[in-house]
Amino acid sequence: RTSIRELSIMTKRPPQIVDLFSGAGGMSTGFEMAGFEVALGIEHIEKFSQTFAKNHPNAITLNKDITEVSEEEVLKLLDGKKIDVVIGGPPCQGFSGAGRRDPRDPRNSLFMDFVRIVGALNPTYFVMENVPGILNMRNANDELVVEIIREEFKKIGYFVKWNKLMSADYGVPQKRRRVIFIGSKMDSKSGLPKSPLVFPKPTHASNVEDFGSLDVGLPKLKKWVGAGTVLLSKEDAPENSFHTQKMIDGFRRRKERNKANGKGFGWQIIDPEKPCYTISARYWKDGSDALVMYSDSEVRMLTHGEAAAIQTFPKDYQFVGSSRDVYTQIGNAVPCLLAKAIAKSIIPNLE
Repeated sequence: RTSIRELSIMTKRPPQIVDLFSGAGGMSTGFEMAGFEVALGIEHIEKFSQTFAKNHPNAITLNKDITEVSEEEVLKLLDGKKIDVVIGGPPCQGFSGAGRRDPRDPRNSLFMDFVRIVGALNPTYFVMENVPGILNMRNANDELVVEIIREEFKKIGYFVKWNKLMSADYGVPQKRRRVIFIGSKMDSKSGLPKSPLVFPKPTHASNVEDFGSLDVGLPKLKKWVGAGTVLLSKEDAPENSFHTQKMIDGFRRRKERNKANGKGFGWQIIDPEKPCYTISARYWKDGSDALVMYSDSEVRMLTHGEAAAIQTFPKDYQFVGSSRDVYTQIGNAVPCLLAKAIAKSIIPNLE
């Protein structure tokens, strides 16, 4: 016989998320892996939105510019559904060219639409991601952007903390750093968060021996996952992923020129034993962010499938659009396993 407790567990709905600036759905997918259910995804680029819809068929997908999405429209689409967490990665560069508005001030950017929708949905938590550079960014008045972000969330009753996380520390075969903001509803009397703000503890490390003394009482850390775990063999790699000798020579010349001018290091060659370099949204151009080298004359880009695997998308994830569209969607995404780790740190503390 089924006990009352077991029946309660069986009938309890999974916690619900809304994904703003959803892109291809990497963050949503990670939250799903942790047991969440995606109620709604909003994305303004049509092909990206189609990818999201294809892989999240049970969610509502809204292909629309968020600045044109009203709070009433979102609430109507959700039809009374309680949202536990709002997630997303709003760009924090200014998007208005009007007047003398400061493009470095998040109050002039799509970030304010994220705040607006969070205020309307009143979730227990929100999770917002951005690039590490945001930590040092200041506006024209020399105000730290992160402090402006803190104040804007405080105005709608949320306490926010942030941390810089390395994706490789959570089993992602990629060295990708992201700043994660986690917010919880604030107690009006104490000014403290009503629910704990907990960031995920690393599960992996670059050198496990070096971290042995730091994980007292925690599961033993695993070694970072190397890119070789998802790379195709030379024989299986498609011919059109290989660069011409002319392109390879161009990469070398650019590297020497950049080195002489102190402007970076040019192309980056993947070490199969280590996590891959960051896959960026511009990967489609020439793949110089992360190339596979077999010999001086055999160099290739990652395929769509390899790039998606490095971002820890499931093997059966389907992307919509041109080759450029697909690489851009993959490069813009939050690695699924990083999102899963964040989601798992939140889920025990939901109301």
